[in-house]
Amino acid sequence: MTASPPASISVENPATGELLREVPAGDAGAIAEAVARARAAQPAWAALPVRDRAAALRRLARALRDDGELLDTLVAESGKPRYEAELIEIFYTLELTRYFTGRVGRRALADQLAHPLIFSNKRARVVHHPRGVVGVIGPWNFPLLNNYADCVAPLFAGNAVILKPSERTPLTSLRVAALWAKAGLPADVFQVVPGRGDAGAALAGAADMLFFTGSPGVGRQVAQAAAARMVPSVLELGGKSAMIVLADADLPRAARAAVWSAFAGSGQVCIRTERVLVEAPAAGEFVRLCAEQMAALRQGPPGRDRGDDVTVDIGAVTFPPQIERAERQIADAVQRGARVVAGGARRSDLGGQFFAPTLLADVTADMAVMREETFGPVLPVMQVASAEEALRIANDSPFGLSGSVWSRDVGKARALARRVQTGSLCVNDALFNYFCVEAPLGGVKASGLGFRHGPEAIRQFCWTETIIEDHPLLGWLSPFLARQLSFPYRSRTLRLLRRFMKLLY
Repeated sequence: MTASPPASISVENPATGELLREVPAGDAGAIAEAVARARAAQPAWAALPVRDRAAALRRLARALRDDGELLDTLVAESGKPRYEAELIEIFYTLELTRYFTGRVGRRALADQLAHPLIFSNKRARVVHHPRGVVGVIGPWNFPLLNNYADCVAPLFAGNAVILKPSERTPLTSLRVAALWAKAGLPADVFQVVPGRGDAGAALAGAADMLFFTGSPGVGRQVAQAAAARMVPSVLELGGKSAMIVLADADLPRAARAAVWSAFAGSGQVCIRTERVLVEAPAAGEFVRLCAEQMAALRQGPPGRDRGDDVTVDIGAVTFPPQIERAERQIADAVQRGARVVAGGARRSDLGGQFFAPTLLADVTADMAVMREETFGPVLPVMQVASAEEALRIANDSPFGLSGSVWSRDVGKARALARRVQTGSLCVNDALFNYFCVEAPLGGVKASGLGFRHGPEAIRQFCWTETIIEDHPLLGWLSPFLARQLSFPYRSRTLRLLRRFMKLLY
């Protein structure tokens, strides 16, 4: 017989190996109970004026900002530096809340009026209704940014939300739930149910809409579960984002961005730079500048002090299999002729789960490190003959999540960027597309469906109803037009309509 999984989840600090806490593992029964409570609580939440929901979410955002325990928890269970935990995860969550609950968000949910050209006696009122219970299945790499922050839009739209965080990093989400209750916000409108794959599958089989961030393989399972029930899903999946560096680029700036965008979060970032394609005249200098930047990186366990001193740039790898994947890809690349310029091995001297930031040169397009998602601290650099070759290689991928194009000629860079098959990218920068919450952020191809940012990210958590009604000024024409167009059909009306169509079209 196959042994049942433990009833609790052991959460460890990946930087030290310390056991942080045992958490009860929710199962399908726990999910069913949470969904029932959410369905009972959601109508009252949806009935609140939009401004009241906005005020509630902003109140929680301030609690997140001021809660020292949240920051310590996030650092401990992810192994990331305090700098990244505070100035990326918490800052992003606050900014996203500000945007969604502001004027643009309120407009996104307001009734919209459309006026037909032909039947000007009518108007259409477009109404946005919350879908009901939204299930959010979060990843381990961003315990706040890709977990609770993904709940803000559906909550603002009037849905109840059940968050199933990764079993690797559930403590941050549980702290947010505690702060929700402490702030006196409506019970059961936002719930956190830690669990393993069976809990995620149960949520995918019960919620009215799903928001999943994670691997392409699991993402397909979530999409299939949603499609079988005819409910929508938003998916942010893998990426193999390319940085295209043209020969006329500002190379010091490009190298600095390459190192940051490749190694922030120990490379466990969905939109990170996964591969660099550099025009031949600039390739050697670009690699040299990257190695120079990397030599100054400070790697180690994040400190628990509350001061402002920054002592760590690169933290631990949160999920051990990412180290094994990096090792396999590096070995494959070296066997095929690539050169390890920096790093390339585990940091056993640090304890915990650390892998040295790795720079590879002389890579080719057929290597696994250039084709498969790494999601770890490895930066491969490939020399190309031209921008056209770089574009061809960049687009020769099943993924299309992010990327960047670099050139001092902004017009040329922008023209090339429009031809890259990706959901969003930067010109002469990297990663900042994730912080531009005013514009849509999503993937194409196997990188996912739906959006994170912009008004679209709110409306996608609603179903839309169109109500046709009489125009307040021209509605008096409606009885006359109804008689002309309905039974019994008239030859005279047909002739008039034919003349009208010829004039108009």
